[in-house]
Amino acid sequence: MFNLYLSETFRVFRDRLVDHSDRDKFNKMSHDIIESHLDLGWELKDFQNVLFGDFEDGGVEKRYLKLSPPNELNAVLQQHLELYNTENSKMNLVFFDDCIQHLSRVARILKQDRGNAMLVGVGGSGRRSMA
Repeated sequence: MFNLYLSETFRVFRDRLVDHSDRDKFNKMSHDIIESHLDLGWELKDFQNVLFGDFEDGGVEKRYLKLSPPNELNAVLQQHLELYNTENSKMNLVFFDDCIQHLSRVARILKQDRGNAMLVGVGGSGRRSMA
């Protein structure tokens, strides 16, 4: 439950910060506050990139669960991409860590009622493909 709280807090607040120094400061402040009240003994690196989604189980149950680390999640995403490619024009994606984080954010946003997002970046960075 606490991992879900962290994930949602980061999605609502940290994702709106625009540079690494602001996100790092938010991570440190969150970690310090959490440790002072809950004494979980977590390292900062253990929770700053916790991801949740409903696409890891292959779409069987559609439960919003904590996702595996990106290196384990890559195989599942490749399967989803292959399924997409059988029904649509072929798309080649490389699922690196930042890409997986963005994918989980976009999936979360689009599944909400009236969910919308403005994806900003340079041309050819994969915004449309991720959406």
